[in-house]
Amino acid sequence: MFKSIIFKFIIPYLIGLVIYLEGINFYTSATLVALFLIYLYKRQNINYFLLFLILGLYIGYTSFNFYNDRFLKLKDSNTFKGIVLKLSIDKRNCIIKERDCKLYLYFDKSAEINVGDEIVVYGEIIKDIDMKKVYSRNLNAYVKSNKYKVIGKKSGFIIYIYKIHDKLKREMYKIDKISGPFISGLVTGDIDGIDSEIKSLLNDLNISHIVVVSGAHLGILALFVMIVFAFNFKLRYIFLLLFTTCYVILANFNPSAVRAYIMLLLTVFAQTLKKYPNKINILFTATFMMIAYNAFLIYDLGFILSISSTFGIILLSPIISTKLSNKLSVPISAFLFTLPIVLYINGRFSLISIPINMLIAGLVSILTITSLISVLLYILFNYNPLLLPILFCGRLLVNLLKIIQKFNIEFFVGNFNLILVIIYYVFILTLFNIIRTNRISKYAISIVLFILVFFNFNFKHELTINFIDVGQGDCIFIETPNKKTILIDTGAKFEGYNMAEKRVVPYIKRRGYNKIDVFIITHFHNDHAGGIEYILKNLNVKNKYAFMPNRDDFLDLKNRDKIIIDNVELNVITNEKAMNMESNEKCIVLSCKYKEFDFLLTADADLNLMTNISGEYEILKMPHHGSKYSFNEKVLEKLKTQTCIFTVGRNNFGHPSKEVIDLLEKNNIKYYRTDLDGNIQVTSNGKKYKIITQK
Repeated sequence: MFKSIIFKFIIPYLIGLVIYLEGINFYTSATLVALFLIYLYKRQNINYFLLFLILGLYIGYTSFNFYNDRFLKLKDSNTFKGIVLKLSIDKRNCIIKERDCKLYLYFDKSAEINVGDEIVVYGEIIKDIDMKKVYSRNLNAYVKSNKYKVIGKKSGFIIYIYKIHDKLKREMYKIDKISGPFISGLVTGDIDGIDSEIKSLLNDLNISHIVVVSGAHLGILALFVMIVFAFNFKLRYIFLLLFTTCYVILANFNPSAVRAYIMLLLTVFAQTLKKYPNKINILFTATFMMIAYNAFLIYDLGFILSISSTFGIILLSPIISTKLSNKLSVPISAFLFTLPIVLYINGRFSLISIPINMLIAGLVSILTITSLISVLLYILFNYNPLLLPILFCGRLLVNLLKIIQKFNIEFFVGNFNLILVIIYYVFILTLFNIIRTNRISKYAISIVLFILVFFNFNFKHELTINFIDVGQGDCIFIETPNKKTILIDTGAKFEGYNMAEKRVVPYIKRRGYNKIDVFIITHFHNDHAGGIEYILKNLNVKNKYAFMPNRDDFLDLKNRDKIIIDNVELNVITNEKAMNMESNEKCIVLSCKYKEFDFLLTADADLNLMTNISGEYEILKMPHHGSKYSFNEKVLEKLKTQTCIFTVGRNNFGHPSKEVIDLLEKNNIKYYRTDLDGNIQVTSNGKKYKIITQK
């Protein structure tokens, strides 16, 4: 049954969505391959496949236009009005609903507002951000606010629930700043206020799911209602609907909570009709409905992990429980089905995550039950001491996890790409069929292919230069042929968003690294060095260099200095008279060489420095994001480059300059831009090179 559903409906539906939202070239090829495989599998399935492929394309089209139209209406606005639905602990961020739009606001300082207030906000849309991620949160834009005023207050059932949520998390945070946000996350899925150290702890141990509202939460609530109203069938279902609806609102319509809620409603509805539907059918019906409402949910990591773990539990747990105990089958099933996603996102996983999940599963279940009861009593009686026992237990659990983290062993796999994710799932489903049918010969070749590909996917020894998309800033991550690493700059840090945290460190770890052998800061402007502290705290950094560093932990680089690591040569070029010059001139240019392959990394160098550099370079990182004050025809004549790369954001301050672009096009020089192409990856064997872009 599950195989029929996946091949007939789910795969074509998702392929249709991705083709529309991501682009057609790669995915068209994937679709043709899938069509051919299905044709071999069962000819009549092609009709279903085409139907749901078209449906996926249509849903992608409607979702894209729905969100894009609203963004286009908002992007040039500087005044916004709406009702505050959610407010951060420090009151520097909030979500407001403005007619048919939801906006995420950043304030310069704590705002004197409350949930339910109607406010007018003055500011500008933040454009230098991944809008797919924004839309996946059912938001329409991020706004940087410089002024606001409260013009009224709103009330209503949903606002009342939001106010309860806000009051609850603030009371728990006030009592205990460590366990308060942790318990709030456990109960409502809202991790606002959780210390970054605790977030890293949960992520490192692969247990972030414990602060996500899941089917278990609604199951506990449903069981409570069933017991209390066991005497009356109609009241039981009325209060079940009421309680679970309130709880989903309390959880701010978190996707995993909504998924569990829809599954519960579908199950209850089927039972009232004396039907007992297949759990996988229920799961994929809920998934279908949610993606039909917002196709960008496929970019929401929490939603993806929720669906995959639930699918794994439904599919594999019954089989695993025949070999192992029921207590082991659930965490193992969830782990097996979420592992490739974790590897794709993080490039690593914890080798002790399964025993940890088994160890804390019972503790978390008990704590969740007692927390739900305590929160319910607190809401009814408004008595703070009712929260003390669960906050104390939450603190004990956090301390236990900190102790466990000391024994954590992480396995880094490197670039676990989409192809490997697909191969992994094919292998798991194939293995499931072998166990279920006791027929191995038909699938033996699949297992062999999986093993061959999985253990040999990264056998090339090449130099890899990653120009990470950090918006209007610089960050270059270099991997040498023998897996040494060089990080040049970090991108910016601004209110509410640290590029090092959101993009750089996740990218590096996804590539399979937790250490930096050489860390270079070209100059200390925010767009190049804003993420220094986060890098130093979250990666194992060995050697740190900068030009005229303003801190003691960095070694000073001077003109003509040379760094050689794994046959990659970095030659330092600086302006020797920079001491009394503007800060953009106090920067490092790196002339880099690997065998016969040369590339020039220019930071924010201006014409004074650029006109003193000559040579032939296959790759040129354009100076100062393509400013006309850093690059002209004279510079181009002296450098003789083949390919240029602009590191530039959507809020690009006029970068790259039209004059610079015209100059490159006039000379038939190919160029790439991080604002248009995303992350840009250059690989070279020392002679030839190739370029791959994210988009």
